Amino acid sequence: MIDELVRRGIVRFEYQHYLGHGQPSVLSALATECAGDQGQWWRFHDHYMSTQDFSRDGAVALAAEIGLDRDTFAQCLDDEVHLDAVNQQHINGREAGVRFTPTIHVNGEGAPTTEALIEYVLELSGQSN
Repeated sequence: MIDELVRRGIVRFEYQHYLGHGQPSVLSALATECAGDQGQWWRFHDHYMSTQDFSRDGAVALAAEIGLDRDTFAQCLDDEVHLDAVNQQHINGREAGVRFTPTIHVNGEGAPTTEALIEYVLELSGQSN
């Protein structure tokens, strides 16, 4: 249902980094953004989040495994190219009331469950469930 609402342009899905687990969160966010530089944000994210190795070397190995340029990825990660943007997303989340992930917001309002989100979006779009 949510996919359909996104496809129809009723809702927009947006991913923001929230650094709730300290340095592993920072590394994960940076790695995902570096993969995005090579057009593989979601692919890397989905694979990386399903691993148990959230180390720098684990990220670089996964990047190479999914076909990213290993050296470019490693340099991006080591230089913390996206650190300012990732930190700003975290700050924005805190200011919006995010305290854990995942958190869902619609027009700045939190929705406690997927069902509540769907009901709220349908109400906003003039539809009923």
